[in-house]
Amino acid sequence: MRQRGDSQLANVGKTPQLRRSASMATATSMGYCMKCNAQRDMQDPEQITMKNGRQATQGTCPMCGTKIFKIGAAK
Repeated sequence: MRQRGDSQLANVGKTPQLRRSASMATATSMGYCMKCNAQRDMQDPEQITMKNGRQATQGTCPMCGTKIFKIGAAK
């Protein structure tokens, strides 16, 4: 059985850290509105960090005002 080097063991189970600017959250973000059952552009998108450390984008539906939440940083 082949043994892993110390450098390989240090990276096991870790995901690469991506850095994005806060200005990217102001770009047009699409999300799925559960009330309208359709893809909508988020109104006032805001990049947030969840409790587990992952990035997410939160905004409101321009048609009905429901909160739209999309896991992942704004693109």
